[in-house]
Amino acid sequence: MKGLAGPSSIKKSLLTFFIVLFLIPFIGFCLIWYIKSAETIQESEIYYNEQLIRRVNTQLDDFFAGIKADSMPYPGHPLVQEFIKSDPFNTYEMYHLKARLNNELIPNLRKDIYEFSIISAKGAYYGEFHTVSMPEYPESFKILGLAKKNDFPVITVYRKIIDNKTYKTAGAIIMGLSVDQLQRIASIKPYGKSGYIVIANESGEIIYHTEKEKIGTFLPEKWKERMGADNGRFVEDSPEGKKMMLYQVSDRTHFTIISETSKYEMLGGLQRLQLLTLTIGILILILAFVVFYRMLREIQLLLSENHKTRLREKELQIKNREALLSALQARINPHFLYNTLEIINSYAVVFNVEPISKMTVQLSSLFRYSVSNPDQVILLRKELEHIRTYINIQKERFEELRFEVNVEEEMLDRVYLFRLIIQPLVENAFQHAYEKHGKSPGWIQITGLAEKDYYSLYIQDKGKGMAPELKQKYNEAFEWLTEGKMSGFESSPFQQIGLWNVHARLRLAFGHPFGLRICDSGEEGSIFQIKLPYMRGVIRDVQSVDCG
Repeated sequence: MKGLAGPSSIKKSLLTFFIVLFLIPFIGFCLIWYIKSAETIQESEIYYNEQLIRRVNTQLDDFFAGIKADSMPYPGHPLVQEFIKSDPFNTYEMYHLKARLNNELIPNLRKDIYEFSIISAKGAYYGEFHTVSMPEYPESFKILGLAKKNDFPVITVYRKIIDNKTYKTAGAIIMGLSVDQLQRIASIKPYGKSGYIVIANESGEIIYHTEKEKIGTFLPEKWKERMGADNGRFVEDSPEGKKMMLYQVSDRTHFTIISETSKYEMLGGLQRLQLLTLTIGILILILAFVVFYRMLREIQLLLSENHKTRLREKELQIKNREALLSALQARINPHFLYNTLEIINSYAVVFNVEPISKMTVQLSSLFRYSVSNPDQVILLRKELEHIRTYINIQKERFEELRFEVNVEEEMLDRVYLFRLIIQPLVENAFQHAYEKHGKSPGWIQITGLAEKDYYSLYIQDKGKGMAPELKQKYNEAFEWLTEGKMSGFESSPFQQIGLWNVHARLRLAFGHPFGLRICDSGEEGSIFQIKLPYMRGVIRDVQSVDCG
C-alpha cells in the first residue's frame, strides 16, 4: 500500500480541485456569456434600426412620388403655358397673368407646397425663387436641395416646362416644400436616448436632423468616405463614446438616411442581469468553498483517530476523489454555460449540499428561459413557472419572502403572452418597492381574473409605491399609447423604461385594450394590472371588473 500524503497535501489538492472545476469555468462562462449576449443584443438593435431606416426611406419615396404625381399637371396648365410664352417686358400683361396665377392656380396647390415659382426661358419669373438664368436639368422632375424662405428651411423641387406648341423646354417650376413632412416621417428615434436620424441629399447637404441647428450643414467628409455602398454600417468615435452608424441610400430620391445609436446604450440592458449573475455566482462559490473547508476538517479528524484506519480510509477517499475528478473533468466544457452549471450541480449532489444543487438547477432554468426568443408567444403557465424559478433564487437572499399565485388552473393554458412580460413587474417590486427604501422584500402576490374581453393579472406588493403624480402620468401614457399613434411616437416619456416596455410590447402586438395599468400605488404597496388576450376559441362566462 502506498503512503498517504499529509493534511497540507490534501488541502492543496482540494484547493486545486476547487480552482480548476469551479473558479476557472465560472470566470470563463461569465466572459463568454457577456460577449455572446452583447453580440446578440447589438445585432437585435441593429436590426431594429435597419427596419426603421427602411421605413423612413419608403415613406420618403412615397412622399416625393406623390409630389411628382400631383405636380405633373402644373407645367401644362393654361396659365403656365401662357406665362412662358409672354413677353417679360410687357408689364401690363405680366401683371394680369400673375394676378390670375394667384387667384386660379395657387389656391389649388398641395398644402405642403410652401413656395411656387415659375421661370421662363424668355426671362420672366413668378414667385420668390428666381435666378439670373433659367435652371435646366435633363430630368423632368428633380429634388434640388435646401433653401431659405422667410428664415425657414424649405426643400426645393424642379419641374421642367415644355412648350405645348414647339415641344421644347421653355421654362421651369421651382417648388419649395415644407420640412414639416420630413419631421413627421423621421419622428421615431433609433434605439437609445441619444440616438438620432439624419437625412441628407445627393450632395451631402443635411435636410433633416434631430438636432435642428444642423439642418443645412453637410455630412462630415470622413462619413462620406466610409459610405461607399448603397447601405451599410460603421462605428464612429465621438466624445460621448462609440456610436453605431447605419445608413441606406434611396434608389428613387438618392437621399441618404443615417441612424446613430450609442453602443453603450445598446448594452445597457445587460447590466442588471450581469449583476444578478455575479451575485448568484459569488454566493455559489462561497458555499462551495465552505463545503470544501468542512470536508478538510473532517478528514483531519479522521487522521487523528487511528493510523491504520486513517490510511485505508484516506487512500479510499483519494481514489474516489480522483475518480470523481476524472469524471467531472471529462464532462467540463468551459465554453458552454449549461455544462458548467451541470458540473456544479453534480458536485453538490455528491456531497449532499442541497442549496448549491437547488440554486444551480434554478439558475440553469432561468438562463434557458431568458435567452430564448423574447418575441415568442407562450402560454401563461410557462411564464409563471419562470417567475417561480426567479422567486426561488431570490428566496436564497430573502428567507422571509412570501410569494403567492392565485390563478385558475384551467386558465394557465388558455391565456397567452410574450416571454419576460411578468418578470419586469416582479423585479420592480424588489428594487423600487422594497430595496430602494431599505425594506426587506416580504410579500408578493400574483392573482388572475377572467374578464369579458381580456384576462387580468394583478401583481401586488406591500412595499412603498410611487407618488400619485407619477402614477397618474403612467396611466395617462398607457391609455394614450394606441397602435395607431405608434408611427409618431419617439421614445419612452419616463426615465425608467421597464413598465413602459411591458405595456408597449403588449399594445403593439395585440392592440387595445391589452397592456398595463397601475391600479394603486402608495405607502402601503402597489397593484399593477396586466391585460392579456385569450387563446382563440376560449368562450366562457366572465365578470367585468375595472381596477379603478
